[in-house]
Amino acid sequence: MASAALKADNRIQSTARTDWALVSIVATLLILGSVMVFSASFSWSLAGADHPFYFLSRQLIWVIVGATIATILARIPYQWWDRVSIPMMGAGLLAMLAVITFGAEKYGATRTFFDGSVQPSEPVKIIIVIYISAWLASKGEQIRDVRVGLLPFGILLGVLTLLIMLQPSISTAILVVATSSIMFFIAGADMRQLGLIALAAAVTFWLIVQYSSYASDRMDKYLASIWEPQSSQEYQVKQGIEALIRGGFLGQGIGQGEAQHGALPLSWTDNIFAVIGEETGLIGALVITLLFALLAHRGLRTALRAPDNFGMLLATGLTSLLVLQAILHAAVLVAAVPPTGVTLPFISYGGSSIVTTLSAVGILLSVSRAGIDKRSAKVVARDKEMPVREALKQVDEVRQSALARLFAYARFDFGGRNGRSRLPSTRRTTTTSSSTARTKSSTSRSSASKVSGTGSSKAGTSRSSTRSRS
Repeated sequence: MASAALKADNRIQSTARTDWALVSIVATLLILGSVMVFSASFSWSLAGADHPFYFLSRQLIWVIVGATIATILARIPYQWWDRVSIPMMGAGLLAMLAVITFGAEKYGATRTFFDGSVQPSEPVKIIIVIYISAWLASKGEQIRDVRVGLLPFGILLGVLTLLIMLQPSISTAILVVATSSIMFFIAGADMRQLGLIALAAAVTFWLIVQYSSYASDRMDKYLASIWEPQSSQEYQVKQGIEALIRGGFLGQGIGQGEAQHGALPLSWTDNIFAVIGEETGLIGALVITLLFALLAHRGLRTALRAPDNFGMLLATGLTSLLVLQAILHAAVLVAAVPPTGVTLPFISYGGSSIVTTLSAVGILLSVSRAGIDKRSAKVVARDKEMPVREALKQVDEVRQSALARLFAYARFDFGGRNGRSRLPSTRRTTTTSSSTARTKSSTSRSSASKVSGTGSSKAGTSRSSTRSRS
C-alpha cells in the first residue's frame, strides 16, 4: 500500500509544468540583448580586438552558461534553498568583505575580482533575497512585533547595506533596500514599520552623501541635472538623453546610431537602454518595457500560486529584484536618478549579470513548477487516458494529501488596514483548503470530502509544525 501511494505521489509530482510563458519572455529579452550588444560594441571590437564579434561571442558564452545553470536550478525543489540560506548568507558576507579588502579597483570603486571579471555583489543579491525570504517566513504573524520583526530586520538590512556601500555600489544598495522592503511589506509588516524603515534609509543616505566624497559628487551632479539633463555635468546622462532624442519614434536603425561609435561610454553595458532608444526609437523602448511588465506579471503569478509562505516571498523578491533593476537602469538615462552603473537584466553585456539574472529565473521556475494549479489533476487524467473523476477515485492516502494541496492554494491579503498579516495564517489556510476542495469536488461529494478533510488537516499540521520549529 505504501509503495503504491509513493508511486501515485511521484506521478503527480511529475505533472509539474514549466512556465513556458516566462521562459519565452526571458528568451526574447536575451535575443534582443545579444543583437543590441553586438550593435553597441562592434566598432569597439574592431578597434580593440580586430574582429567585430569580440563582445558578442563572450556574451553568448555567458548566456549558455547562465541558461544551463537556470535549467539545473529549475529542477531543484525550491524548499532546499530554505535549508541552506544561513550558510549561503555567511558565504555572501565573506565575499563582500573579501572584495572590499582584496578587490580590484575599477572606475573609482572596488567591486570586482580579477580585474573586473567577477562581481560578487551580483550573486549576493540573490543570496540576500533567499535569506530574507526564509527569515520572514519563519517569523509568521510575529513579524508585526517590533522586537521580532522591525528591529532585527533593520539591523540585518543595515549591515548588508553598509558592506555594499563600502565598495561603493550605490545601485546594489538601492536594489537590496527596495526589494527587502517590498518583501517585508508582503510578509505582513505594519505600515508604520515601513515608514520607520523609509526614514532610517533616508537618514542613512544623507549621512553617506555628507561623509562620502564619491556619493556627494554624484548627488551634486544629479541635482544639477534634474531640470536641464541635456546640459548635465554627468557626461553619461547628457549623452544618454541626446541618444534618446535622436532615436525619436522609429529610431535610426540597428547599427546606425552614434552612441555606439564613442558618443556614449560603455554603451554595451551600463547605457545600453540609450542605444536601444536611439536605434529602435520609442517603439523599441516600449517593447522592452512591455517585456519586463510581462515578466513582472508571470513572477507575481508564481508568487500567488506558491504552496507556502517561503515560496511566495522568494518569488516576490526575485521578481522585484529583476524588475526594479530594469527600472533603475532606464531611470538613470533620463536623469530620474543619479548614475549608478546598474546593468539592464538579460540585455546588458556582462558575465556576472547574465548568470545572476538567469539563476534568478531558474529559481522562479522551480517555485512555478511546485505551484498549486487545478490543471495538475487534469494532466494525470490525460496521461492515463481516463476521465478526471476516475483519476480522482484512484488516489490513495499520499495522493489525497497532494490533491488537497493542489486544489487549495493560499492568496494574498492586501487588506492591511486593520494590521492583519498579508501572508495566510495556518488557520486561514486550512479553512480555505477545506472549502475550496469541497467546491471543486461537487461531482463526487463523498470522496472529495475525504480528500479535502485529510489533505487540509495534514497541510495545516505540517505548516503549524514548521512554524513552531522556526
